[in-house]
Amino acid sequence: MVFRAGHESYLMTALRVVGALVLLVAAVMVAVVSNRTWLLIAIVGGLVLRTIVGGSLSRALRSTLPVVIFAALLALMQRVSSQSVSSLPLQAVAVFLFSATSLRIFPWSAVLSATRAGSGLLAPLLFALFIRHFVIIFTSESRRVLQARSLGISRTYGPGWFRSLVAAVAALIGRSLSRAERFYAAQSLRGLTE
Repeated sequence: MVFRAGHESYLMTALRVVGALVLLVAAVMVAVVSNRTWLLIAIVGGLVLRTIVGGSLSRALRSTLPVVIFAALLALMQRVSSQSVSSLPLQAVAVFLFSATSLRIFPWSAVLSATRAGSGLLAPLLFALFIRHFVIIFTSESRRVLQARSLGISRTYGPGWFRSLVAAVAALIGRSLSRAERFYAAQSLRGLTE
């Protein structure tokens, strides 16, 4: 079942809000758990939930891959510095799975339209939407830049592959900052920022 914004009943909206909050609580809970067995169970459960919400196991795995690579590098750095590998890499993956699924099922448009202008909930909700928007910008720019890089090189690990990767990452940062600046300028013109 793929969750999309649209017209839905109040009950479904309430269930999605409660489900998103439960998943955020689960993300906080796995952040403090250090038992590796429980963390692995949480990762499998989070991946199952992400697959159900996203509609595809391959999409869930693709979206989780960068976090898994980060966690593996973190474990490698702990190992190289002759420390024992902590549960932090597993916690990072589990927190990502639960929090990303929570943000995916949260009914943003329904909650925003139900929030009054002077409400104390409006500012944190708008802040969360800004963060969500910047994450979407960064994700889309990453996909575009790395896809352009893959089309522009003849072999993945041939001559100059590292230099092209560095140039792609530098372009990614520049393009993301440019889009974020345009978004901020648009919000500033509307009077939403100070």
